[in-house]
Amino acid sequence: MLGFGFITVFWGNFGQSFFVSWFGTGIQTSLGLSATAYGSAYSAATLASGIVIMAVGGIIDRVPLRRFSTGVALGLMSAALVLSFASNLMLLVAGFFLLRLFGQGLLPHTGFTTMARFFDENRGKAVSIAGSGIPLGEILLPVITVTMIEWIGWQNSWRMVAISIPLL
Repeated sequence: MLGFGFITVFWGNFGQSFFVSWFGTGIQTSLGLSATAYGSAYSAATLASGIVIMAVGGIIDRVPLRRFSTGVALGLMSAALVLSFASNLMLLVAGFFLLRLFGQGLLPHTGFTTMARFFDENRGKAVSIAGSGIPLGEILLPVITVTMIEWIGWQNSWRMVAISIPLL
């Protein structure tokens, strides 16, 4: 269960701003967006996902963990696929929305909630182990991501992210 908590929090890094930022230049260039348009798209998607998570975050209290976590993982995989095929501003906003909702929001929420529920003793340690997925992602993912973008481009990198989600 500790591994589950760690992986859900680690994979939530795909929705974090530090991760998404590595794709900014490629996306702006490919879609012909100004920095203002790109930033506004990201901001609007983030705001919308923040509102939606308040409504859907509580579903974890009513749905079996396996079903909830599978749905969240599929949501993150869908986000990566939408971003990989984004050819206009609307698809970009949709991809960002899904990415922020499922990656930045619900996946870590799943990990932390599960640790808090599953562990009566050593709950703080369990939450801490799960939470270590954030800094480890901040250490490892930039190098991996920049290398992927350089080798296969930003769109194929998102496809690789999408493939990695159901594998883990």
